[in-house]
Amino acid sequence: MILAKIYLNAEVYIGQAKYQEALAQVDDIINSGLYQLEPNYHNNFITQNQGSREQIFSVIFDTTRAGWFHYHWKTLHPASSATYNLGSAPWGGSGAIPQFVDTYEEGDDRFNIWIRGPQFSSSGQPIFNSMDPSIRDVQLNYQNFMGSIDGTREYEGYRVGKYEIAIGTVGPLSNDVPLFRYADALMIKAECLLRTGNAAQAAQIVTEVRTRAFDNPQDAVVTADELTSGSRYQYGNYQSGVITDLEGGADIPFGRFLDELGYEFAAEFHRRQDLIRFGVYTRKSWFSHRPNGDHRTIFPIPQSAIEANPNLTQNPGYN
Repeated sequence: MILAKIYLNAEVYIGQAKYQEALAQVDDIINSGLYQLEPNYHNNFITQNQGSREQIFSVIFDTTRAGWFHYHWKTLHPASSATYNLGSAPWGGSGAIPQFVDTYEEGDDRFNIWIRGPQFSSSGQPIFNSMDPSIRDVQLNYQNFMGSIDGTREYEGYRVGKYEIAIGTVGPLSNDVPLFRYADALMIKAECLLRTGNAAQAAQIVTEVRTRAFDNPQDAVVTADELTSGSRYQYGNYQSGVITDLEGGADIPFGRFLDELGYEFAAEFHRRQDLIRFGVYTRKSWFSHRPNGDHRTIFPIPQSAIEANPNLTQNPGYN
């Protein structure tokens, strides 16, 4: 999987396409018979997910023996501790960008990774906003709306619920976090086929991955023409529910496939790498992101590392 990822992104970093090499790596995994898609998408992220046949490599967490998985504290409003009987209050904040939320298809069960709407305690009682005096007595209601990066109110934005939050959790979560799962191997294969002229077979694979997310199998079908079309995402500057300087997504090559990567792997730490590979990261705007130079596809080398090793030179654009 590591080799497949490197080959998949080779065209960005060394200027040479290595899609056949990436395809060979994931074919080894697919043909091994060791892995399979979980029938229920959400089973990949439950508390006791260590037995999943879909996980290829995961970061192991345990609330007492291998801590520091704090996603629930990072995303939930402090008042949401009453929903899950948490041992301490979350510090809140991280949520879904409305421009992304608006691209989901009706009936896609993967949309249910987002905690949204009016919030209640574990006993069914409404819970209330707690920090802003002007709305302290108003029920907490996570909304698909954000103001600005430095002016978002406490109820704005859907929150990340992809990883099951066990009732009564007093510290970090015990969910293992998949870095590579079988769906990833399948989607790498689909992308390699798509980029080398076999959109029809790519569409079959993407449909296979989507099928478990829709009650009606026909709704899961995606065609070759769709995968080669642009993105549904309405890129552009976003401020208080309005997209200004609309950039759209129709001009992104294979943009619909990029959308599919978003639905399948949201909150799994894929997105920056995917946006770079599809030419979006240094070209498009969204929420608070603005393009700021092609050199941003790679990070700077820390000055301390350069000072420690005279053989290193700083990456272009960071001098």
